[in-house]
Amino acid sequence: MNNPIILVQAASRSWSGAPDWCMNEVNGRPVVALTVERALEVFPDADIRIIAPAFDEGGRLENIPSMFPDKTVNIFYGFNDSPLDRMIAALNGQPNETLVIRVDGFHFGWLPKHGAHMLNVAKQNNFDCMKLPDDYPIQLTSDIYRLGALKKASAMLVKSNNSGPYKVHPKFFMTFNQEEFNCAHYTDSPPVSDDYLKKCREIAKSIYTTSRTEVTDKKIIGGDQFSLHYQLGLEYISSQMDILDIACGWGYGSRMLAEKASTVTAADIDDETILTATKSDFPTNINFQIADVTDMFFENESFDAVTSFETVEHVDPAPYFKEMHRVLRPGGLLILSTPQNSLGHIPVNSQHLREFSIEEITALASKYFTVQKIIGIKQGRVIFPDDPKGQNTFMVCKKPE
Repeated sequence: MNNPIILVQAASRSWSGAPDWCMNEVNGRPVVALTVERALEVFPDADIRIIAPAFDEGGRLENIPSMFPDKTVNIFYGFNDSPLDRMIAALNGQPNETLVIRVDGFHFGWLPKHGAHMLNVAKQNNFDCMKLPDDYPIQLTSDIYRLGALKKASAMLVKSNNSGPYKVHPKFFMTFNQEEFNCAHYTDSPPVSDDYLKKCREIAKSIYTTSRTEVTDKKIIGGDQFSLHYQLGLEYISSQMDILDIACGWGYGSRMLAEKASTVTAADIDDETILTATKSDFPTNINFQIADVTDMFFENESFDAVTSFETVEHVDPAPYFKEMHRVLRPGGLLILSTPQNSLGHIPVNSQHLREFSIEEITALASKYFTVQKIIGIKQGRVIFPDDPKGQNTFMVCKKPE
């Protein structure tokens, strides 16, 4: 298929409500333009359709087609909280057997040759959906969908009480319902060279502009993973606990913890972030502090639990786990999350020193703790019971008594 339909999902703001990095610029062009450019390198005659939420109509995305005047690049707007329905609407008039490539606008490093191979394999095997392994570097991925399967998934989700996350990531609804959909993982992809990972990482230096996740009142809950980390963590928190929320950022998650815990010490290494947080109206049982996660000033055995979300990938893990162990009381809990990556030795995210496979992070934590629970967050807020593989690892660790 030399001229496939390629759906590029893009938006000006992320699921947490903060500005989306796909609109950050590289050499004067938004990242989504790089993603389109990557597609045209392998598919010069592709029908590229940028699919964006309705709230972006009339915004900066309008400029993208003019950057490719000799190519077929168009934009469809609609369905703020449902990329699934957005895809279906953008394919209006196509036969149900149509296979498309879908790629996130932020995935500037995606590998169109993988997409081409998956497209051919899906056609030969009548697959409804095909994707790379769940722990593959997210910035390098694309997916294959059959239009008829998208329509079937949408109809099934009307009857679901938990449709939001799957409308954001329909591939996982399909793979979770194998009796209804014919799906497969693309496991025989050519190896990715370290040089290519380094190239992507270099590009990312001008894209990843903040290491802190902001949550605003414009968040769309179906895709907001940041809040999910705290919601999962709250299951292990009781009203008698003293909690350390390390790398707390502006304190959104600390506020959630304070509704249940006795006290919350909200700490971050960035003094400006803490200053901003302290100017806001927070519950009286939250105490903001400036602290380095690898060298904290807190006394030994000060806390009943530590929450540490999206932190360990930024630092040396050896002193990190040592400090977590030191400040916890015997029997205390370390509740953490971190990106899961089978090629994490060179993470594309330029702000991360290292990303970890599930085996690597488990081995590091086990030097100091008993690992009690591992959840693989597939993407967004999608979790499969008893399946630790995903794009993100949520882990509960207990300090020996």
